Amino acid sequence: MLGDHTSYVTLDAPAVAGAPTTRSAHKRGLRTLVSLCAPVCLALVGGLLYVWLCLIPSRLADEARHSVADTSTDGLFVIAIGDWGGVPFYPYVTPAQLAVRDEMSKAASASSAPRKLVLALGDNFYQSGVLSDEDARFKSTFEEVYVNGHPELSAEGMWRVVAGNHDYMALRDVSAQIAYSNRSSTWRFPSEYYTFAEHIQGDGGAMLVAQFVMIDTVLLSVGHDGILNGEPARARSAAHWRWLSETLAASTADYLVVAGHYPVWSVCSHGPTRVLVERLRPLLLAHKASAYFFGHDHCAQALVEGGVHHHGVGGAHLLGYGTQSMGDVPHGSLAFHFGAAVWPANLFKGAFATASFGQSAMTVTHFDSDGRPLHSLRQPPRQ
Repeated sequence: MLGDHTSYVTLDAPAVAGAPTTRSAHKRGLRTLVSLCAPVCLALVGGLLYVWLCLIPSRLADEARHSVADTSTDGLFVIAIGDWGGVPFYPYVTPAQLAVRDEMSKAASASSAPRKLVLALGDNFYQSGVLSDEDARFKSTFEEVYVNGHPELSAEGMWRVVAGNHDYMALRDVSAQIAYSNRSSTWRFPSEYYTFAEHIQGDGGAMLVAQFVMIDTVLLSVGHDGILNGEPARARSAAHWRWLSETLAASTADYLVVAGHYPVWSVCSHGPTRVLVERLRPLLLAHKASAYFFGHDHCAQALVEGGVHHHGVGGAHLLGYGTQSMGDVPHGSLAFHFGAAVWPANLFKGAFATASFGQSAMTVTHFDSDGRPLHSLRQPPRQ
């Protein structure tokens, strides 16, 4: 019994000849809806394609932007970027990546430091790394973005590189990126992990030393992140851990900087890396590391624990992660966080950091892709 609700019909009700059935009415309604929505959807897709294919490659040089404020006169100037590896399809870069590149260029040009470096901290080529040292992605995502026309970012030996998890995806190996060091005068990736020192001329002629310990956190995480497994990988991982412990213990540098891809602590989406909390964190604290630079989480952040400054610089090709892991870091350790953009807006917003090394302090400043300073931390030389 349906009462007065005449819009309902029973499944066995006989159809009246020439009268529209509910099913046919639904079909006509669906066709009408599609005909109305299709132009809107096509316009939206077309607009996104126009932005992606036209506006990105020809980004206007006279776009109003903020200038990077750092005009350091210290002896060593470093730019740190993580997760800068573009996209695996044309044009192989994002708008945020180009914006970050432009601000990196301004920062390098503004600094009068005699020595300048770029720390490239993994996920260098999305989505799965490169297949050989002749891979076209070296040109489309690195050379054409950071080298060609940008001498301030491409001095000999300027880029110091480590691998991220995406760099291992295709071959479970990063030997092609290491081999590219022989093809590029700018790219320096001598082995999976390595260390180097820079001498800093301080005031009054005093000479200070900044040591950089570049680590492969994927190799350190064998058996934990699902990328590298098996006995040979475990043996290589154990050797890396021994080398890292010995290298940090032996350091007498005034500034001791460790740099890798995975975070120890992070408030963003991926959060802390368990094996690094258990094994790297005690080494950083015991040997009084000045700072640990990392990527992986696509946000900008700084945390301080036990005198060690942790700087997250994983926003070099997009920002997108909020503070999902805030409850997983030591209470009171977060100094600042910047991120939480949503797609597609996050393709247009990025971040990076600079570090100026002088006699009195190492000063790290985080910037967004408009050149706005977000946060700054000073760290005195080790005692």
